[in-house]
Amino acid sequence: MILENIIPILIVSILMAYLYSASKKAPKRNKDNDIILQLPKLYLWVGIIVLIAGMGLFIFASFFANGTDKTLASISGIIAIITGLILFSKAYIAHIKITDTGIVETTMFGKVNEMKWKEIKDFSFGKVSSELKIISSDNTIKAHMHLVGFQDLVSILEEKTGKSRLDKGIPDGVKK
Repeated sequence: MILENIIPILIVSILMAYLYSASKKAPKRNKDNDIILQLPKLYLWVGIIVLIAGMGLFIFASFFANGTDKTLASISGIIAIITGLILFSKAYIAHIKITDTGIVETTMFGKVNEMKWKEIKDFSFGKVSSELKIISSDNTIKAHMHLVGFQDLVSILEEKTGKSRLDKGIPDGVKK
């Protein structure tokens, strides 16, 4: 009974430690030497696994399940497929590019938001969402704490805006 409680906590703790350490790694750079921030590959692989499991569950429900099991398995399969697609697209499509002129966010739907350095009015860190929210007068860019290179983004924002990470609600535990 103790193992039932300890193992999930241990697994989640290990995963969170991995994701936190991944955010401290150096980000990728493109040919123009722009910084590219993306979620760790764990998000991509978990998304693929959940997507495949969801499709398997939906196929099982369509061909082999009966009655209430068919409905429950179909709904569970659809939920898993949607969750897998979200994780996959957040890791594969979505990214943030830091250039000399500003920040460019590409969302999981491929929408591009651009913000020049001089347009940034404020930024803050949501402790519950673990997201850094960068705000201009007409735009908002959100950067999750698990992005590889998150620390670089925070440091560049401090440099460009003159505002301290502590003043903006980014805890000491998120320092370089």
